[in-house]
Amino acid sequence: MTNTTSANGPEGQLCYIPPAIPANEAERQAELLRLNLMDTPAEERFDRVVRLTRRLFDVPISYISLLGEDRQWLKSRIGVEVEGTSRQISFCGHAILQDRPLIIPDARKDHRFAGNPLVIGEPFVRFYAGHPLHGPNGYKVGTLCVVDRRPRSFTEKEIELLGELTALVERELELCDVIQVQAEAIKAKDALAKSQMELAKTVEELQVAKQQAEELLHNILPSELASELRTRGSVEPVRHEKVVVLFADFAGFTKAAAEMGASDLVEELNECFCHFDWVAAKHGVEKLKTIGDGYLAVAGIPQSHPDDALRALRAAFEIRDYMTERKTERERKGLPFWDVRIGLHLGPLVAGVVGVRKIAYDVWGDTVNTASRIESAGEPGRVNVSAPFHDRVREQVISVPRGSIDCKHKGKVEMFFIDSLKML
Repeated sequence: MTNTTSANGPEGQLCYIPPAIPANEAERQAELLRLNLMDTPAEERFDRVVRLTRRLFDVPISYISLLGEDRQWLKSRIGVEVEGTSRQISFCGHAILQDRPLIIPDARKDHRFAGNPLVIGEPFVRFYAGHPLHGPNGYKVGTLCVVDRRPRSFTEKEIELLGELTALVERELELCDVIQVQAEAIKAKDALAKSQMELAKTVEELQVAKQQAEELLHNILPSELASELRTRGSVEPVRHEKVVVLFADFAGFTKAAAEMGASDLVEELNECFCHFDWVAAKHGVEKLKTIGDGYLAVAGIPQSHPDDALRALRAAFEIRDYMTERKTERERKGLPFWDVRIGLHLGPLVAGVVGVRKIAYDVWGDTVNTASRIESAGEPGRVNVSAPFHDRVREQVISVPRGSIDCKHKGKVEMFFIDSLKML
C-alpha cells in the first residue's frame, strides 16, 4: 500500500474518487476516540478473526480498518505490510457510507477506483469486500475487509458470512454494562435532532454531488488544466516541443466486427480499452480518446519528463503483449479476434480544450498526423516508431531498421520496429 493522498495522481494516471465525509463524522470520530484502538499494538482477539476471515474466503489479504480523520489504521491485518494509508485512497472510506457491505468485483472497471494508487500499485487490488463495523453507539468506525488481486464475485451467502464475522469484531468492541445507557441516549438525541439530521443529510448529498462533478472533470482533463478551467472558465492552448504520441489500432477489426453481435463487439472493445487505460495510467501516459477502434495517448504533456519516450514504449509493449495473449485465448475458443498495430512518434504539437457542453482535451499538429501514419504503416503485433522517437531511445532498445516507407501525404518516412528493451 502507499501513502499517496492526491485524487489526481502523477501525470497520466487514471482518476479515482475519494470517499465523501459522512454527515455524522463528528460523532463517529468521538466514538472511535472513545474506543482508544488507533495506533495500538496487535491483539490476538482481533487477529484471530482476521485469520479466520482470510481462510474462509480464500483470499491473500484480510484486515480490520479503523477510519480516523485523515487516515485508515489497520488494527489487524494479514497479507499487507503497512499499518495504514491515507483515508483519501481507502476503499473503507466508501464502505462506511452505506449500510450494506461494499462489494467491488473488479476495481479496474469501477470509475471510483480505476486510478486508485492501491489498484495501479501495490497491493494491486482487483476485488474488495468491506463490511461496515459499528461501535457500541452504532456509528460506523471502520470495516472488516477481504481483498483479492483477481476479480471475483460475492454471493449473498458470502455476504451473510462476512456479516457474522463482523459481528464477532463488534462484540469485542462492546462494553455490555454501558450499551443500554448509550443506546437510550442515542434514541433521545435522534428524536430531538430529527430536523438537524435531515438537514445534514441534504448537505452531505450536495457535497457528494459537488465532489463527483469535480472528479468527473479531473477524469476528462489533467489535474492542472482541470484547476485552470474551474477557476478561469477556459484553458489557454499551449505549444509543447517534444511530446510522444502513441496510436494503437486494431488490425482485422472490420472483418471481425462483421462476425460479432453489437453487444459482443462493444463488450470486447470495452475490455480491451479498459486494459489500455490501466496500462497507460500505470506508466504515466495520458490517454486522450478513442476513435472507433483507435486509441490515442501521449506522454510529455502538460509536463515533460526525461523518460517520456521510455514510459510510452513500455506501455506500447504491454498493450502489444496483452493483445497477443487475448488473441490466443479467443482463437482457442473459436471466437473472432483482432491484432493490434502500434505507432510511436515524437515532436511538437499544440494541446488545448475545445467545446463547452462536452469538453475535450485534444492535441493538434503534424506530429499527431505523422504518428497516425506511423501506426498505419506498421504490422500487426509490432511496435513501429519514427526516426525521431528511435533516436531518443536507441541506446536502450533492440530494433530493426525499416528504411524509408511511403506514407500518405507525408512522402517517405524513416521507420524502425522496436521489439524489446535491452537488458542493462
